[in-house]
Amino acid sequence: MMRIRKYRDSDLKDVARLISKTFGRFNSGEGSKKSVKNYIDTYTPLKKNLARIKENFDKCSIFYVAVAGEKIIGIVRGREDKIVNLFVVGEYHKRGVARGLVVKFEKTAKGMGGKSIKINSSLYAIPFYEKMDYKKVGSISKLFGLNVQKMRRGL
Repeated sequence: MMRIRKYRDSDLKDVARLISKTFGRFNSGEGSKKSVKNYIDTYTPLKKNLARIKENFDKCSIFYVAVAGEKIIGIVRGREDKIVNLFVVGEYHKRGVARGLVVKFEKTAKGMGGKSIKINSSLYAIPFYEKMDYKKVGSISKLFGLNVQKMRRGL
């Protein structure tokens, strides 16, 4: 049974590992090899990276994890007008985890006064966001050497 709860500092290593591994598995073809490696390295939970990862995570006013048993299987983080990251472990794709995280995120964002949510979607995630009523804004562009599609949805 999956449940969604707020992120805790004690989740840092597990969340960082989930981001780096999931990105490596599903998004590795979405930019230059160097850019993909940089993204994965940014979230690899080595001791030298932990303070920087925590600093990045602390910038998010909205941060939820999806948990099955005690295992973190998905995360969403951002602020009232933007989703920064949404990742779900591959074995849990197409099981409502991402949808649950986004719905929880949007409800919280709206409660904080958010009027719309924007995201720089990976190419892999575009079909998911379209099912969630997000619309493409412009064409595919580069962000830190990675291909992204800007998308937006009103709340």
